[in-house]
Amino acid sequence: MRISEGISMLEIAMHTKNGVIYPTLLWDDENVIIIDIGMPGQLKQIQEAIKKEGVSFERLNKVIITHQDLDHTWGLYKLLKESKNSIEILTHEDEKPYLQGEKNLVRLNQRKMAELILKKNPPLKVNATLKDDDELPYSGGIKIIHTPGHTPGHICIYHKKSKTLIVGDALRVVGGQLIGPRKKILDEKSYNLAIKSLKKLKKFDIEKVISYHGGLFTENPNQRIREIIN
Repeated sequence: MRISEGISMLEIAMHTKNGVIYPTLLWDDENVIIIDIGMPGQLKQIQEAIKKEGVSFERLNKVIITHQDLDHTWGLYKLLKESKNSIEILTHEDEKPYLQGEKNLVRLNQRKMAELILKKNPPLKVNATLKDDDELPYSGGIKIIHTPGHTPGHICIYHKKSKTLIVGDALRVVGGQLIGPRKKILDEKSYNLAIKSLKKLKKFDIEKVISYHGGLFTENPNQRIREIIN
C-alpha cells in the first residue's frame, strides 16, 4: 500500500497464528530500504510486494531492523544469500550484539531457534549502528527514536515527509485500534520502560502509524498515543 511518495506498507502473510506482518518500504533515487524483513519463507512474497509498489527489488540495498525478534530478522539470512546486491544492515547500537550472535536473544522461547540458525549460517554483520535522535537522509528524511522496553535497542522510525511513524512492536493495531506493547511477554520492568519510551513520540506530528503487527492506523495517532501512555 502506497502511503506517500517514497514510502509503502507491505502486507506479507505469515504461515503461523500471527497472520500478517507489515514491513515498511522506503526508497529514493539512491536507496531502497526495507524496515524489518520477516522469515526466510517470506522472501518471495516480499519480492513480489516490492515489485507491486513499482520499485525494483534488485535495488534493495539496506535493511533497517527495529529489534532482534526472529519474525523481524530471520529472513536476513536468505536475503543475504540470494541478493545480487550488497545489503547493508542497520540497527540500534544496543541490538547489534544480539543480531551478530554475541548475546543470547532476550526472548527465552527464541534462543534455541537462534542457536540452530547460527549453526547453519554465518553470523550476521551489522554495517551501521543507530542511536536515539539520529537523522538520516533516506526517502526525504527519517528520524530514529530509541524506544527500549520490548527489547533493549528497539527503535521507531519517523518518516518526515509523510508524517508516518513506523513502530515495530512498540505499538500494535488490533481490531482497527492502536494499542500498547504486548504486556504478557514482558516482565514488569520491561513493560514499564516500554510505556515510558512512548513519551518520546509525543513531540512528533504523526498522521499515520505503521505497526508491524496490525498495519496502518490513521485516527488521530497523537491523541491515541497520549491515551496509551496515560
